[in-house]
Amino acid sequence: MNTRRFFSSHPCTGNTLRLYGDEYHHLKNVNRAKPGDPVEVIDGQGSLFIGEIQSMKSDEALVLVQKIEKSHKPPVNVIVAPSLLKQHPMNVMIEKLTEIGVDEIHPVMFTRTDETYSPARLKKWHRIAEQSLKVNKRLWLTEIYPPVSLEEILEMSQPIKTKILLDIPGQNPVNVTWQFPVIAVIGPPGDITAEEREILLQNGFTPYKINNAVLKSETAAISIGAILKYASGSQKPF
Repeated sequence: MNTRRFFSSHPCTGNTLRLYGDEYHHLKNVNRAKPGDPVEVIDGQGSLFIGEIQSMKSDEALVLVQKIEKSHKPPVNVIVAPSLLKQHPMNVMIEKLTEIGVDEIHPVMFTRTDETYSPARLKKWHRIAEQSLKVNKRLWLTEIYPPVSLEEILEMSQPIKTKILLDIPGQNPVNVTWQFPVIAVIGPPGDITAEEREILLQNGFTPYKINNAVLKSETAAISIGAILKYASGSQKPF
């Protein structure tokens, strides 16, 4: 049986950690945990705290930490830059990309991006990323940024070795060896404009297709994220 894993951004004090809020609710009401039960706590910054529940109060649990494991921050190899989408498909995309373990997500506001943004959405995305760590057993959170313009993406991508534009007329990446880090841009429903496509090509983005069918933006982003994560680990041709 797997030890229950929880997330806490609060520091470990001495040899104790506190769990409260949603994590405490899940611990108490979903897992029906009790003092003495083993737990694991992660902070999204490379630390894994292994211990047991020392006590449970009305609004928090105290965890006695018995062992701490630390992981060095991995290099940024896979960056996904999808169009901002409507709330449900965007949340699904964030959930799957963070489960896959892409390193960074940079939403983009294209001409045909038909959605608005508020800081509350970024907070929600960060919470989704925290939950993904409890599933995929990684120790570092995916970095998720507020939406930016195409111009800002072009500027931040200048030092990146490989730049990909998902594009149905693009080439098939069979037997292509990508140099990492890689940034992949995915357009909105309705696609990017011809002008935006030309700007991306002029700035070093290579158009690739990963399927002969037209994919939803979220499906395309999840697919290329999985492909690039596998390739970054194997360092072999696609």
